Amino acid sequence: MIPRARRFAPRAGRHRPLALVFGALLALTAGTASAERVRVALLPVLVHSSESREYLQQGLSDMLVARLGRDPRLAVLEVDETAAATTDVEAARAAARRAGGTWVVFGSFTRFGEGASLDLQLARTEGEGEPQQIFAQAATLGALIPMLDGVSERITARVLGTDAGEAPAAAGAAPVGGGGELAELRRRVEALERAVDQLGAARMPEEPKAAPAVQPNSPRPERE
Repeated sequence: MIPRARRFAPRAGRHRPLALVFGALLALTAGTASAERVRVALLPVLVHSSESREYLQQGLSDMLVARLGRDPRLAVLEVDETAAATTDVEAARAAARRAGGTWVVFGSFTRFGEGASLDLQLARTEGEGEPQQIFAQAATLGALIPMLDGVSERITARVLGTDAGEAPAAAGAAPVGGGGELAELRRRVEALERAVDQLGAARMPEEPKAAPAVQPNSPRPERE
């Protein structure tokens, strides 16, 4: 008589309690990690340009979201409503609170000739403190794009409190003053001067060369 092979069929629900516990732990861990991340709302920038406004607005938002999202300590909340673009801090705070952000990034982008400038502001959504300025300017739009890495790093450092030059303003506190604001103003002025010099040099016509002056004591040719 050939013995029958025994089938070891798993009992229904045998491992179900363990799976439920494991799943609950994963959800709790994910929820805790998400709660610990700083929520930064990014509003669309106001675009001052005669061409491709929507393209520039969306492109700048995408590039800033991608760069800010590199830091796992930040949760970037992109507000893609065009009507949310503003330079008014109270309107920006209200839009960011609706999105669930504790910080808000907003501002404007300007094209002047071939040059371009990005003037962003960073503020907490609660409190009445003045926003912090983050500015970048270049002679061309192509030269401005690589500067977005530095802009994003400065935003991240100020939000997380790791900026060696300027600590982030607390809710309801006055903006950072003294050397930080003076250095920021100096960078903006120097960048503007360089851009103006470059535009002026590109448009200035070349001056005609002057004829060589006749020396008063040079010998005159003899007559035959």
